[in-house]
Amino acid sequence: MLYLLAALADLVLFVLHMVAIFIGAPAYIFLRAGKRMAQADIDGARWPALLTGFISGVFLVWAGICYWASTQNPFADWASYLVVAIGCVFVLRGGMIVFQAVGFTKLSDGEAPQPRDFVFSLSALIIGLLHLAAVLWAV
Repeated sequence: MLYLLAALADLVLFVLHMVAIFIGAPAYIFLRAGKRMAQADIDGARWPALLTGFISGVFLVWAGICYWASTQNPFADWASYLVVAIGCVFVLRGGMIVFQAVGFTKLSDGEAPQPRDFVFSLSALIIGLLHLAAVLWAV
């Protein structure tokens, strides 16, 4: 069950990033991708959409891995190792909240963290812990 929740969380991130591609520069600014990326999108460059599309694809693959780990397939055990790695990536990203809280971080555009940055980090931490819990409870 937790594997499926982790897969759902990854799917939500996939959809949100795909929506950001269609919204463009305002979404890149809100998501703190940086003013350079937003300006490149405004100027008509394709690389912001390609980069965001690649990141979206990663989340889609991760959702598939979580689903695969929830099945009774012969190699589902291997998928659980990948879910641990995915969980660690999310936990590391979520761990940024510590540095944000003590003021050790500046974002790509040199600004101090905003309240939404704490929400993004906390969300990543929770999603990472969900992935790790899925593996622990499946054992």
